[in-house]
Amino acid sequence: MGIPLRGQEAWRGFPYAPIFASAVALVEQQQQRQQHRRSPAGHVAESSPSAPLRTVMLWRKVTLSAEAAEQAPAPTQLLTRRELLRSSSAIAGGGLLLLRLLGPAAPAALLAAPRTAMAAPAAGGPVVPSPAVTKALDQALARAINKGKAAVALRLAFHDAGTFSAASGDGGLNASIQYELDRPENFGLKRGWRIVREDLRGTPAEGVVTDADIVAAAGAFAVRLCGGPSVPLLLGRPVAPPGAADPPGRMPGEGFTAEQLKANFADKGFSVQEMVALSGAHTLGSKGFGDPTTFDNAYYSALLARPWTNASDPMASMVGLPSDHVLPDDPDCLPHIRRYADDQAAFFADFAAAYAKMTRLGVPGWA
Repeated sequence: MGIPLRGQEAWRGFPYAPIFASAVALVEQQQQRQQHRRSPAGHVAESSPSAPLRTVMLWRKVTLSAEAAEQAPAPTQLLTRRELLRSSSAIAGGGLLLLRLLGPAAPAALLAAPRTAMAAPAAGGPVVPSPAVTKALDQALARAINKGKAAVALRLAFHDAGTFSAASGDGGLNASIQYELDRPENFGLKRGWRIVREDLRGTPAEGVVTDADIVAAAGAFAVRLCGGPSVPLLLGRPVAPPGAADPPGRMPGEGFTAEQLKANFADKGFSVQEMVALSGAHTLGSKGFGDPTTFDNAYYSALLARPWTNASDPMASMVGLPSDHVLPDDPDCLPHIRRYADDQAAFFADFAAAYAKMTRLGVPGWA
């Protein structure tokens, strides 16, 4: 039986891939020098590759095969058990080879190797993206997100930011969502995390855009893609340390009352008006508020119509969540719902401002 290998997904996350790429380059240089070194008889020395060299060459072969599979819509490649064992040997042998080649410089070289994740830029506050950075980021998101994936991309941003608590002074949009995907409230977001992990290396966005920036930008891109407003965003958000999940239990629950919702959003620094504007994100997706791939004010019209109260229609209860149903019955929320139902432009402007604020939660000095 073979073991599936789907393009770069099988190796891109491997932490030592850049090291082996460096090893390949160094070994090739060494081999070229050996080939041009003449023997005493005046002939070019022809020596077969050493065992460590063969292991690194095997690693490069596996890597190039993965790259080819990523570029072409080919069927799933399979590694046999023997090939898998051989590639594992290549990993071990290649690592030893690199240490031998670099000698005392090995630790510094390992630290200087490119990282597989986007590193945070140097401290110094938010960065206003240049047109080149904005273009590179938009192109990456356009490859990853279509209208069918827009709702999950937007939900990912909400759930990453939703861990913020002003009372505790921690949480927020810091890409920690990748360590929180097994929580019940994050069901279905593993797909969302995968679609925003576009590679920005080699573009003007490298070193400027962090993983947290990508999450924030993916939600904003999804809104704009589906006909909603443009949200100007700053870049340079710090990311959570590896494995550092934010505290659980801070997302608003689907069964929250209006008072619980207002208290939850107030702890994040939002007014009732901002809470109602952000709730309009439910216009995307399968909640039953109009076209699931169109960002508009249909959510508010549906709240005023209260279709879930129609006992003769068994499907009516499927529209929205219980936490949506309580909003039009709350005297603080109702005026904003009516305003947004009547004025889509007002909803767009208020949503864009509230979303931009949400993406700054937990970032010191960005509030």
